[in-house]
Amino acid sequence: MKSPPDPWQALTGTDGDTVGWQFRQPGLASRAVPFGLVALVATLSVLVPDVGMESWSAYLASVALLLACAGAFLLPWRRMPAWSPVLVPLLYTGSVLELILASGVATGVGLVLLVPLIWSVLFHRRWESVCVVVALVSVQAASSLAQAAPASVIGRRVVLWSALGMLIAVATHGLRDRIRGSQVANAALQAEVRELSLTRERDRIADDLRESVMRRIFEAGLNLHGTAAMIGDGPAHRRLMRGVAELDGVIRALRESVFDLSDDAGAPIDATDRPEPDEHRPGEHGR
Repeated sequence: MKSPPDPWQALTGTDGDTVGWQFRQPGLASRAVPFGLVALVATLSVLVPDVGMESWSAYLASVALLLACAGAFLLPWRRMPAWSPVLVPLLYTGSVLELILASGVATGVGLVLLVPLIWSVLFHRRWESVCVVVALVSVQAASSLAQAAPASVIGRRVVLWSALGMLIAVATHGLRDRIRGSQVANAALQAEVRELSLTRERDRIADDLRESVMRRIFEAGLNLHGTAAMIGDGPAHRRLMRGVAELDGVIRALRESVFDLSDDAGAPIDATDRPEPDEHRPGEHGR
């Protein structure tokens, strides 16, 4: 029975796979819905009357970018350029910038910048994560300049957000590498266990064939060979010898079907190794 697909397969790295695998892997809803809910709550929180709206145009631009980000999940990613997936977290980063400009820095909406960062470090490649880190630092600088913040405040925000973004990116990608390595090692271990089980089963079957089926066939061949020697030359003798040859072929086929058993002390003797019965042995025809 096939195991169900891993809904977090993108976390362990399918880098180099088809374009847009971040948005097409099984379990997409379980990955995207939590991020979408945070984005929705942040967007609606600006509409609270006590918060105040500084720019409706910026708010509408933020909503438009957010809808474009959501619609990107429906794109035909197989026909898109290889670099296009990074546009999705960058679109949402731009949406957060417009949301900050619409509500003001003091509203705390800027923390939502962690959403595209976390998405990118979980499901994108390293260079894409670096692009998102650069984008969120640029958002902090642009929003601070728009609010006429002091140069020292702008510098502190740029440094802190740069350090925080790189810390999250490096730590998460390192974790993904360790998970990927563990999965590879686990798959190799499972393959070894399956091979060992198969080898033991084949050994058991070989022992059963050697001790029962093959030895009985061999003994039947010896009896037929002796009977052919007793009746002398003639049609019956030739027919019996053909039966002996067929039994020898059956023995060889059985040995080859069970991992090509080698001749050892416990293996049955082949027809080529069987000693010919002495037709002139005293009393042979008198049985």
